[in-house]
Amino acid sequence: MSKKLNKKYNAVARAESDVSQTFVRGAAILTLSMVVVKIFGLLDKVILSSVFSSISYTVELANGTMTQDFTSFGLGLYSNAYEIFVVIFTVATGGLPIAISRLVSESTAQKRYKDVKLIHKISVPFFIVVGVASFLILVGASFIYVNIIKSPYSIYAMLCLAPTVLFGCLVSIYRGYFEGQRNMAPTAISEIIEACVKLFIGALLAYVIAVAGMNSYAENGTVFGMAFGNIKDAYQTIVAFSVAGAIMGITLGSCASFLFVFIRYKVLGDGIPEEYYKNSIDARSKRETFIRICKTAIPTALGALVMSLGSLIDQIIIQRVLLNMIETNPEALQAQYSWYFPPEMFKGHATTIHTNLWGCYSAALTFMQLVTAVTQVFGSSAMPNVTSAWTKGNKDELKRSIETVIRMTMLFTLPMSLGLTALASPVMEMVFFDDLITRTGGNILMLMGITTIFTAASTPVCSMLQGIGRVDLPMKLYTICMLIKIGVTWMFVSIPSVNIQGATAGSLIAYAVILVVGMYLLIKHSKVMPNLFATVVKPLIGAIASAATAWGVYRLMDNVISFGDFGRRYEVICSVAVAVAAAVVVYVIILLILRAFTATELKFLPKGEKIAKVLEKFGLIE
Repeated sequence: MSKKLNKKYNAVARAESDVSQTFVRGAAILTLSMVVVKIFGLLDKVILSSVFSSISYTVELANGTMTQDFTSFGLGLYSNAYEIFVVIFTVATGGLPIAISRLVSESTAQKRYKDVKLIHKISVPFFIVVGVASFLILVGASFIYVNIIKSPYSIYAMLCLAPTVLFGCLVSIYRGYFEGQRNMAPTAISEIIEACVKLFIGALLAYVIAVAGMNSYAENGTVFGMAFGNIKDAYQTIVAFSVAGAIMGITLGSCASFLFVFIRYKVLGDGIPEEYYKNSIDARSKRETFIRICKTAIPTALGALVMSLGSLIDQIIIQRVLLNMIETNPEALQAQYSWYFPPEMFKGHATTIHTNLWGCYSAALTFMQLVTAVTQVFGSSAMPNVTSAWTKGNKDELKRSIETVIRMTMLFTLPMSLGLTALASPVMEMVFFDDLITRTGGNILMLMGITTIFTAASTPVCSMLQGIGRVDLPMKLYTICMLIKIGVTWMFVSIPSVNIQGATAGSLIAYAVILVVGMYLLIKHSKVMPNLFATVVKPLIGAIASAATAWGVYRLMDNVISFGDFGRRYEVICSVAVAVAAAVVVYVIILLILRAFTATELKFLPKGEKIAKVLEKFGLIE
């Protein structure tokens, strides 16, 4: 046990500190890392979009020519690789990290430090077995899945992604352990390492494979030794291999992430001084500890499984409905998308339009995930704090913790979500090069922005339910609401004039139900009534004003700014930047007027203590 570490970080001292402060500190660390990770992820999508758009050829039409590129097709394959992976990954990792985090936090609060060590010891071999089994299942399931969604080109990326489930299992052991001790730094650093490898190695592999494939086809008419009957099949195969290269970056990143947390644990230890282990009561038996882990992990994993299964079924339904629409009513889709695809793409059984349209949805989903990632951080940070307060039976501490989580969630979620709705089309135009993605994805993102409010806010609420011991409730909520989601999605996507643009309607209704019912259950079972006016209504007022500001300023700047020969994209970038800056200023001013901030939250910002003192002097914070 490293003495140096014990001086720098003491898990016992952290457990005894103020719960709202440790939540904000942990959330700040994870939020910072998540911002870096999501920025890298967005850059990755931008770079990959550029790579896929460079894979193109010219199609001769009766009235001229059309350039056929594969941006939306590549993003569709990229997204397809994730869907079946997420289901199996959720089963493998969805419950154990949360179970470890909760049980470690509970045992630390009860001063059962030998139990803390035993929890980790039991989880290691268990998760290795789960990881290996999940890897093998994922490989087999990939071949079945590509046949169901009629996307054979997705198989290469799916097989490259399969090892990630094993490394994800291994890294989750250590992330859950440290998070249970309220030490979020190892998780944050490991996530940044993973994102760096994904961005630099993955994008490089995608580019090299794309260039090599096109050169190979230009020189001898084959792609890596494979011959094709036409240029479309050859270029789609090149895109498929390029996507697989990008996915390989994810697998290598997860491996690097695991190596970091493993080496850190072995070299620096767990942060609990040796004397605390000596003075601790004896640990529970291995059998009892294993049962406790399973009782906590299984309901949590099942809840997460229902969510991911719902998304998987959602994707299957969306792509199958679109494919059926192409086969039975191609005129309806051709009337909307004839500008983007040659006529033969709407005919025959080998069409890939459904994959292209799914790529548009995936592109819009990238921005939604920027917001939900932040609130997932709040959920991870909230779990040990709420659990500790609940275990101690301290109602005041529990109320502070719940209010802090809700306030921080709404302060971030509301302005970002409404901002996406207000600037949906320009944001898509700013990032992506493909006209199909910017227009169709912009329409999708407009509704998805509203959906993001409920999707993002439901995660911390469900985490707090788990924190107070009701690990069964999120699973029941998710099961009911995923049925609603699937039904509503099928209904809207089946309308020919709506098609992929209605894919987010089911999520909007389902997650709204989860959030509202989840909050009711949290209040009922915790017997704590948070101040909803201070934590929800005040941020909502500021968010509506900031979104309206963003919309108005963008329209104004878009009419004023002109770069001439530099192009439309630079005009959009500048207009969006000015609109966002103005919205942020309006949001902060309104929150200060409404006194929506507290000193505790501000103190963890850069120069936060000085800012808090100044604002307290003028009576602008509580």
